[in-house]
Amino acid sequence: MNIIPIEKKLSNAELIGLKECLTPVTREYKRGEIITICSPENDTIGIITSGTAYLLTINTEEQRRIIDYYGRGCAFGKHFLPDTDDKLFYVYAKTKCTVDFIKYKSLITCCHNNCSRHIILIDHIMMQTARKSLTHIDILSQRTLRSKLLSFFEYASLEQDSKSFVLPLPLSDLADYLGVDRSAMMREIKKLNEEAIISTERRKVTLLQ
Repeated sequence: MNIIPIEKKLSNAELIGLKECLTPVTREYKRGEIITICSPENDTIGIITSGTAYLLTINTEEQRRIIDYYGRGCAFGKHFLPDTDDKLFYVYAKTKCTVDFIKYKSLITCCHNNCSRHIILIDHIMMQTARKSLTHIDILSQRTLRSKLLSFFEYASLEQDSKSFVLPLPLSDLADYLGVDRSAMMREIKKLNEEAIISTERRKVTLLQ
């Protein structure tokens, strides 16, 4: 899940200084474009400044899996992924996206001024990455499809600070994120509605219990 974007912690003047400190390369991507392949040769960190992107992989049965999803303020790169030679991870633009790319060494090595904004950015990226990873692990570790769904809904509710919230990704993609059969997931959501545990209207979900 997204945490508070870095823009909420830094003033406009500090943000300008941060760009001068790290000299990011800004690029725009159309919906459906591959933003990057997380290969050993790719030594950059990407930070989403607008739009939504997915971290994807393909399993041995040629099925797509959504490992993570990114919104404004989220960071991605090979340094946050497990070491593996037989899995290909890539970042895909779900919507039109703008991304700032910075060198990994520039991120982890504080500038000669040892500026506080640089330290805040490092803390933001590390904490955000750890929280998002642990959230996904917690959801996937639930033993039943119902528990996976309710766990995901609870996290989304906390993130948006409301019992009524909009899903951060479409239902068709949610199945890939949860690693479950899409038809079975839709049947379970229908049961949760019938049992008045949740109420759904397209991507809007309300927790009733």
